[in-house]
Amino acid sequence: MENRFSRMLTAFRTKARTVSWRGLVSDYRIPYRILRGFYRALALHKNTLRTIDILPTFDCQARCAMCSVAKFRRSDAALLTSADYESIADQGARLGAASVVFLGGEPLVAHNICELVHIFDSRGFFCNVVSNGIALTADYAAELRAAGLDAIYFGLESLDEELNDRRRGYQGQCRKALEAARICKEQGLPVGICTVFVPGEMDRLLAVLRYCKENGLRVFLAMLVCVGAAEDMGGVTEDSYKQALSLLRQYPNVTVDWAFSYFLRPRCPAGKEKLAITCYGDVQGCSLTHISFGNVKQEPLRQIWRRAMRFSQFSKNADRCLAAFDDRYREEFMLPMARLDYGPVFYRDHPRISAATEPELFARG
Repeated sequence: MENRFSRMLTAFRTKARTVSWRGLVSDYRIPYRILRGFYRALALHKNTLRTIDILPTFDCQARCAMCSVAKFRRSDAALLTSADYESIADQGARLGAASVVFLGGEPLVAHNICELVHIFDSRGFFCNVVSNGIALTADYAAELRAAGLDAIYFGLESLDEELNDRRRGYQGQCRKALEAARICKEQGLPVGICTVFVPGEMDRLLAVLRYCKENGLRVFLAMLVCVGAAEDMGGVTEDSYKQALSLLRQYPNVTVDWAFSYFLRPRCPAGKEKLAITCYGDVQGCSLTHISFGNVKQEPLRQIWRRAMRFSQFSKNADRCLAAFDDRYREEFMLPMARLDYGPVFYRDHPRISAATEPELFARG
């Protein structure tokens, strides 16, 4: 009981210290949706969509060794239109989503990224971008802020430029990311660093965390997940989980996306409080789970979300990142996809998902 309470307290403190409160109170719709989410969770014991990840492009200047979407680019599918994104934002808002995160690929090379930020900002979303920083200039940062961007994170794996640039697959990316962070700070845009927890590299990680703490930067800590370009890299372990919890206690500027939920406990948000939508319209539980539960061009987002919640792996409410830490999910659902040369995989096409193995998922289509 004490251990569970300790994890809950760590989760709440982590979220409270890393959130941009100025952005949350700038639009009454954001705190309203958050309070509604807490009410539905704590009083009604129901899920509420909290965050939508948007992947507007799979173009990128870098070739990261741990790129999770290395198999996602398609030549046979039409891209979402502005009208599609407007519909996603409207539907997401009705489902309670309060924040949107633009990922990639590299979102800043998407020709319409400022338009997309404006679409979601105008509908009461807290807008975030996760970028490699290569394309960011002072003028670009000003355009993004004018469009409604609330916060931005830049990928950085090491302060050792050679190591970082080799892992990120772009010479000079370390300097670009740090310069981009400086530009955004000068413009008053909340900024942070996104870095990946790789087992056995604690010294590298601690150097990044100390740098961020000393320079007033938030940190989003992503767990290494063996998907995409990282399929052959060693995954995280139970020791990694304990180390991550310790880092959350030591560094109040650090967060992970499973440290907090509307239920006031650590909880993997995939398919319940979070959805990820590719530029082709495929909807996943998050950008790392790689199973699609429908396409927004063909079905309402609410219907797809409800289907995802019936998936046994999402409904079991893991207290940590499912894709990173859950052995069963990795072995039964991720490994079969590793043999394929495309992603995400539609749930009906997954070799381990059927009406026999997932009766709830197939009961209502």
